[in-house]
Amino acid sequence: MNIKQSFFYFYYILYKAWLKVDKAFGATGPFPTSAKAFICIVCIEILLLFSIAIYSMFFLNIRLHPPPLSLPVLIPGIILFAINWTILERNSMWKTYVKEFEKWPKSKNRIVAWIVIVIILLIILGFIYGCGVSIKHVII
Repeated sequence: MNIKQSFFYFYYILYKAWLKVDKAFGATGPFPTSAKAFICIVCIEILLLFSIAIYSMFFLNIRLHPPPLSLPVLIPGIILFAINWTILERNSMWKTYVKEFEKWPKSKNRIVAWIVIVIILLIILGFIYGCGVSIKHVII
């Protein structure tokens, strides 16, 4: 599996998860399932970027305190949103990959899905831990 397929599989797992949630609760809100998966993937990427920034500031002993809505904070999110929109939503490329991944055997899908879930959890936990370390470091 190359990087492009890995990215689309990451999106596919989020799409399938939201599809199950939507079906379970009968969601018919303003956001389609694909938009929810798109927002989740952008949020996870932003968490990863912030984690990298937090850890690099801690290990490199850099003390930056940009305001939350400043350009250095907003620009990475805007760039990620634009790149993801271009890759996923512009030509509805995600639909072809969803069809491709649906054809995979269930055992392969299950194994790779667990890998994606673990990666997502590691990103979230790494961000939370990084925030805790940085706050503790600022207080002390």
